[in-house]
Amino acid sequence: MLPAPKNLVIRAADGIEAAATSWESGRASAVVLVHGLLGTRTMREIVHVAEALAPQHDVLAVDMRGHGDSPGRFTWGREEWREVRAAVEHVARPARDVAVVGFSLGGFHAVRAAAHGAGVSRLVLVGAPADLRVFDHFPLGPRLLRHLPAVWARKRRRLRAELPAFGARGALADEEIARVRVPVLLIHGGGDWLISERHARRYEASLPDSRRKTIPGGFHGEYLVRSHGDELLAAVVEFLGGGKA
Repeated sequence: MLPAPKNLVIRAADGIEAAATSWESGRASAVVLVHGLLGTRTMREIVHVAEALAPQHDVLAVDMRGHGDSPGRFTWGREEWREVRAAVEHVARPARDVAVVGFSLGGFHAVRAAAHGAGVSRLVLVGAPADLRVFDHFPLGPRLLRHLPAVWARKRRRLRAELPAFGARGALADEEIARVRVPVLLIHGGGDWLISERHARRYEASLPDSRRKTIPGGFHGEYLVRSHGDELLAAVVEFLGGGKA
């Protein structure tokens, strides 16, 4: 039987009181779920992953600032790591492993949080960019067309954001990525229309302990839950359990 979800508020170090939902039953390990751009903790894909992981782990899903029920303005990766770190601290217990699963830009935030000292034991990055240069390839065409039904079906809430910081200011430095010393699973959808494989390769080159799994035909970020949900979850469950994906 799954634990009932509970809504709560977690406070980041800079004062943002981020909205979160937890599925807690006193498990020995915990997982923090971080949505991508324009997502929320209540979106169907995030809830599906939470319910799939809840039998083995306590789960906490959090709204980044400017998204969903969280106040403030989205800073395009500059400050969102603080909510991730606060979420990790909320579920931390003595001798408890805490993993973070970040979808799309949520993976970017998770890497920055781990690099800034969040007590993370494992990271899963699903279609995560390493910088904001997402149009380094031609994004239009068959891949985008295959995504459109899922894109149109998603319920959205208004994003409250600063102007984006493109270029170097919106990137993770190689030295920053290299400070992440925990095992990392890089999941890339072979049919991802937005994030090219360049980002996964850059993470793979800079992370001390990473492995990459490409899902042929898989969609971008949370949409991968819709296109190849069983394969995605199998890889995540195995990795969080300590096995090889």
